[in-house]
Amino acid sequence: MLLTWIQRRPDASQAGLDRFLFGQAATLLAADVATMAVLGGGAVLALVLLWKEFKLLSFDPAYAALLGLPVRRLDILLTGLIVAAVVTGLQAVGVVLMSAMLVAPAAAARQWTDRLAPMAVLAACFGAAAGVGGAVASSLSSRTPTGPAIVLAATVLVLVSLVLAPRRGLLAGAWRRWRRRRDLRLHAILLDLHALAAQHGDPTAAPHAAAVLRAMAAGGAVRRSLRELEGRGWAAAAGGDQWTITAAGRAEAGRFLAARSAAGTREEAPR
Repeated sequence: MLLTWIQRRPDASQAGLDRFLFGQAATLLAADVATMAVLGGGAVLALVLLWKEFKLLSFDPAYAALLGLPVRRLDILLTGLIVAAVVTGLQAVGVVLMSAMLVAPAAAARQWTDRLAPMAVLAACFGAAAGVGGAVASSLSSRTPTGPAIVLAATVLVLVSLVLAPRRGLLAGAWRRWRRRRDLRLHAILLDLHALAAQHGDPTAAPHAAAVLRAMAAGGAVRRSLRELEGRGWAAAAGGDQWTITAAGRAEAGRFLAARSAAGTREEAPR
């Protein structure tokens, strides 16, 4: 809002503030593109040659110094590469939107991988895709500036990655939580069947009503869970809304109890 107010002032455009803030991607010349290619290529080459050093410097500078690496000079070089990237993109998207171009591709790439090298490659691909997509979107409308369109394209990539990434995305997280709750509900009812069957010498000859299981589970979708247990072969319908645990169900209940007991033992162990 503040930038919009500044741009509407009669002296903002005359001072070149609008071009400085939001860039002039539509006025790039072949010489400008060549200069950007040289600067960007040099930065990428330096990054590839000093990848291990930069990675160690970014995550553990104390260990890098212990190994004898010139931490101070590497830090200056890394900062210089960041400055070069900013200067390279100033004419395309401007100084304000360049901060978004530094962060957005990396933030989008982080959602798809836990390794640094694939993240760097993905961030580069996302940045290129945002540049092409923003330029195309700007060319389709005469009133859409190229710089903000590029940043909006990068923002779309970030939002899509936050929602659809297979491991860190919101949908994947919701799916995992739903499956975890479903498995816990199924095992809770299976353990109730196991506990009721343990009171009889022959579990298959002692079916139990779903109402009893519903009371033990304090409500919930017991009937649907019983159908799922039946589909997995852990429970069997005995007629008249009666259910019994199968041999596979008893084995699964024993395995689940053993795993839970082992987890509790590890948590209680002294550290």
